[in-house]
Amino acid sequence: MTKCCTVTLPTEMRDVKIQNYINGEWAAPSSGAYLKNYNPATGMEIAPIPDSKSADIDYAVHAAKSAFPMWSNMPGVERAAILNCIADLIDQNCNILATLESQDQGKTVASAAAIDIPKCAAYFRQFANYITEGIRETESSMKLVCTTSSINKLVPSSQRATTQHVASGVAALITPWNFPLLMVCEKLAPCIAVGNTCVIKPTELTSVTSYLLTHILQAAAVPKGVVNIVFGSGVNAGEPLVKHRDVRLISFTGGSVTGSKVGALAGGLFKRVSLELGGKCPSLVFSDCDLEYAITTHVRGAYQNQGEVCLSASRQYVQRDIYERFLDGFRQQVRQEVHVGDPANPATFYGPVVTKQHMEKVTSYIRLAQEEGATVEFLVNPKDSVTNVSTGGRLTIEGLEGGYFIAPTLITNVSQGSRVMQEEIFGPVVCVLPFDTEEEAVQLANDTQYGLGASVWTEDPEKLERVMRQINAGSVWGNNWLAWDDCMPFGGMGCSGTSREHGPWSLEFYTETKALYTHTV
Repeated sequence: MTKCCTVTLPTEMRDVKIQNYINGEWAAPSSGAYLKNYNPATGMEIAPIPDSKSADIDYAVHAAKSAFPMWSNMPGVERAAILNCIADLIDQNCNILATLESQDQGKTVASAAAIDIPKCAAYFRQFANYITEGIRETESSMKLVCTTSSINKLVPSSQRATTQHVASGVAALITPWNFPLLMVCEKLAPCIAVGNTCVIKPTELTSVTSYLLTHILQAAAVPKGVVNIVFGSGVNAGEPLVKHRDVRLISFTGGSVTGSKVGALAGGLFKRVSLELGGKCPSLVFSDCDLEYAITTHVRGAYQNQGEVCLSASRQYVQRDIYERFLDGFRQQVRQEVHVGDPANPATFYGPVVTKQHMEKVTSYIRLAQEEGATVEFLVNPKDSVTNVSTGGRLTIEGLEGGYFIAPTLITNVSQGSRVMQEEIFGPVVCVLPFDTEEEAVQLANDTQYGLGASVWTEDPEKLERVMRQINAGSVWGNNWLAWDDCMPFGGMGCSGTSREHGPWSLEFYTETKALYTHTV
């Protein structure tokens, strides 16, 4: 670890007072208005969110624009030292960040502490290393003819060329609610590593850890104006940020409907845009797979993080001759091992979904499946403190009666064309259908408007390679799910997005590439 200062963060939600962070200082929203915020496990109000408006965005963008010349010209090794300091401070406060993120989003403290928060720190270290080593430039040389003293006189000559990656300017980073701090850090680290400044607009549904990050940024001596965080709704804060004339590039992660609006607004203004959008990810389970391992991984893929994962294995296709065995094993494992309840309990596998409104959206899909005649099963663990299961799958948990809990839901005998199969539900709901042939499996997997992720399960290496290459998705796993490599490109096809980020792909997105030609005689 690098030598770094310390920071004191609030350890209790009651001590969190969310404010905008602009030009290195905290400030109330110009309107003086705040949005209500709720703990999804209890339904009780917690830290309100600033309802920022275009005036706050103007102030933040101006601060970022003013800081850009200084920050972009700072030697990479100095920027890297600051990024490493941010990483150290995140690590030092992992438990606090995980606990408060759980109370704000609903995910378990255990998963946030083991996965989300450490990955936040890892992103800053990764891009500190990249920028210390320098971006790899492309060099070329060629023979040519050119003129010397007369425009009609051509003489043999040569030319050397190289690329130069330069920071773009002010970036808008707009992030979702399912991985609140992780998605901010995933974008922020490469953005500022290469010399950009930015304005971050976190989702108004889960803003607590983004606010805590502002204290870490200040303690790490990030210069004023380099990173600005403005809280508020998409309409009041997000749209003015996207449309702002001084914002040069936009990185957005969220739903496909909102993403299409962002793309339309930014495209007409000639901004560079990265859209990482929704998914309805298929998995293809062939009869020659390791069935026990496949079942275990598909349970995790269906219900991890309450199913609030864009890469969730929400469409599972199983070859017919093992279909019933797969379902029997899936049901048994969920009822025995998937615990739903208090996200602070280390034994809990998943907690509540993020908001009451989102709970109602998810349960509306469950009711739709029931109305269409599909088989809907609520795989409740008998050891959980569940006092009631509604017809739509809402769970009432003893001691957390106001929470937004949904049962692990399994849907079978559903039509491939149903909205339940075709639209992103983003909750603990999985559909499982049989298939017969390899050709049918590929057709079913590609029968979607999305193209974010997929997985293929077979012990036949030739089949595995063949099928993986036929699936239209940005990330395809063979005999695994969500085994992540942050040095590989991430993004989707179709309604799942338009570009690639992570690793060197992030360096490309967050920089402008120049070609420099030098004539040599």
